[in-house]
Amino acid sequence: MNIERIYKSKSQFVAREVDKELVLVPLTESVAHMNKLFTMNETGRFIWENISEGITVDELEDIVVQEFEIDRETAHKDIEAFLARLEQML
Repeated sequence: MNIERIYKSKSQFVAREVDKELVLVPLTESVAHMNKLFTMNETGRFIWENISEGITVDELEDIVVQEFEIDRETAHKDIEAFLARLEQML
């Protein structure tokens, strides 16, 4: 996973809260692609909000483990799946 690429691409999405979920809509030339909506649960939202410049997958795993009190393997699988889905949308 290229987390740096995802961080750099965050500005290509509009994020809006809808019924306690965060919805991402990809933008191309300021046009929203509504057929590619990405709805996030609490974990996805937390990951999205913590993707920052220079963060590594290991560091992201550390904060997910702490926040959700889960084991590292589960955090790793969740983050990898989430990042793979985001990369598909880029």
